[in-house]
Amino acid sequence: MFKRFLPTIMAMLVGILVLLGYLLPLKSLAMLRDVILLRWAVVLAAFALLVAYFSLLRVHLLRLTGARKKKFSSLLVVLSALGTLVLVLVQGVEGAWTQQVLAAVLIPGESALLALTAVTLIVAGMRILRARRTAGAVVFVVAAAIILLTTVAYSVSPNVLAVLRQGVDTLATAGMRGLVMGVALGITLTGLRVLLGIDRPHSDE
Repeated sequence: MFKRFLPTIMAMLVGILVLLGYLLPLKSLAMLRDVILLRWAVVLAAFALLVAYFSLLRVHLLRLTGARKKKFSSLLVVLSALGTLVLVLVQGVEGAWTQQVLAAVLIPGESALLALTAVTLIVAGMRILRARRTAGAVVFVVAAAIILLTTVAYSVSPNVLAVLRQGVDTLATAGMRGLVMGVALGITLTGLRVLLGIDRPHSDE
């Protein structure tokens, strides 16, 4: 009973206080929201990050000491995690070697993953179109093909396809705004369900 109701009551109380701090023009509520609750949230997030970091190291160290094959990926993860931690602790976030690792490893890796994601989406769209030719699959494949073709053509001849690219950007912006609005509504409904105690993700239920 203690584990069921106490987290729910605390989550509802904190959520109501934060919501009132944004709705009511009271300095006491604003100070409570920005100074106390925000600092608590930052501290809890830092501890959660540390727990996740050590949990990652623990899992991969157990894989290295176990009898499993293909230990190279676990060894690479452990060396990368420890090396990055030591580098940040020695030089800080703004250090020269830290920025070098960011510019030479992380940013190219993110670009490669984004390119791989684009190719994967195209292949998935083609497979969906081959399996079942629904309206959603056709729209997805056509939209992806238009965006890719206009991006490549725009880089080759920007003056000729400037109008076409503007139209594509307008459609893409409208779609992104629709997605953002949907995410905002979903977050609002989820927050209301937590505030009302309907959903209790922080309890044992």
